Amino acid sequence: MFGKFSWPRLCIVSVPVLAAACASTGPKVIERADSLSSAPEWASVTRSAHEKDGKHFFLGYITLNEGASKSAAMNMADEKALSEPMRAIVKEFLDQNQVGESVNQGDAVGQRVISATRGYRPPMPGLHIANRYWETVMVPTAEGKQRIELRVYSLAAIPSNEYADAKKAALQNLWGNNEVKKILDDVGARQRDAVLGGSKSDASNTSNK
Repeated sequence: MFGKFSWPRLCIVSVPVLAAACASTGPKVIERADSLSSAPEWASVTRSAHEKDGKHFFLGYITLNEGASKSAAMNMADEKALSEPMRAIVKEFLDQNQVGESVNQGDAVGQRVISATRGYRPPMPGLHIANRYWETVMVPTAEGKQRIELRVYSLAAIPSNEYADAKKAALQNLWGNNEVKKILDDVGARQRDAVLGGSKSDASNTSNK
């Protein structure tokens, strides 16, 4: 699916650099993919989705403990990146339905919608993994010790016109899905209860003054 992809070369960090990392009070990168001196610009959780040069890009990011298989971690990050376009579409759908953050905490409602529509996914033949990057980071703990974690980034790309078509088809499916309608009814009831509960509390506080 991904086509040919050459795995990044292992960059070994010298003992003095490792020692300096141990002495640092903040996170310190001790090993990077492909002999890079710094992380690529796209490998940033602050840019989880963006559009550039006629393509939409979606980031998959995971963190694992020391000793985890880099190959398995890459596959996990790939899967996450490839699932992000649908998550973005569902989020836009929920925004259109004014599902507030107070109800959708931790993307709980979004997960319910995705589960309810797992039998349907809009065609995205151009969706592929464009880049991968990993780094090993030494992170200080609250106990004053150090732990090593593996951070893995995968970047999925899709032509913008294809993503627009997929989004249109997916939104139409979501609007017509009976299970999704039940979820929205449930969410709407919870939001109304929250508003009414707050109004009753305010009225009670006012009457007690």
